[in-house]
Amino acid sequence: MDAYWWVVIFQRLEVKMDWLGEKNYVPKLSAQTVEFLEGVVTSESLVFETGSGNSTVWFAKRAKRVVSLEDHDDWYKKVQKLLDKERLENVTIYFDVEYEKKPLRSILKKEDMILYDIVLHDGPHGKERKALLVKEVYHLVKLGGYLVLDDTDREPYKLNIQFLDYLGWEKTEIPFGYDAFGSGKNAVIYRRLK
Repeated sequence: MDAYWWVVIFQRLEVKMDWLGEKNYVPKLSAQTVEFLEGVVTSESLVFETGSGNSTVWFAKRAKRVVSLEDHDDWYKKVQKLLDKERLENVTIYFDVEYEKKPLRSILKKEDMILYDIVLHDGPHGKERKALLVKEVYHLVKLGGYLVLDDTDREPYKLNIQFLDYLGWEKTEIPFGYDAFGSGKNAVIYRRLK
């Protein structure tokens, strides 16, 4: 059986399984993307992410501070429960069902409207909704920091990729790979150098 069919099988299983908290909180990103993040996240890192989950716990165990946006109420509660279980107090999760349609300054508290070392854009649900927010979150990346875009093979991302290319940031394309749960992923990582 070739790799395509394994992906289809895993994706069908994934619909039924609740992977949150599994695999030692490995983010639902390709193995290459996780490996990259392992090399840049430090105990002093400030991390911002759209979409919470295993990545929230994973970052919280490694970084100084994590701020996350979430648009799904049950998911928000599950992630908060995991953070409580792990006694991680360096995380703030903002819950808003339509956060991608609002300016971040209208959602985040003033103390969280800062520049971050790493911004992971992996939400909200829905291809078009996910693409909408890129032009909002790139402002949060500090000089020398990283913007990680997950699932960049999706059509709505193309204009955002062109926009970010225009900014002239250093770009690293992560080739198609699989996450710890068997889903196919690819990513693009931008580093703000100017």
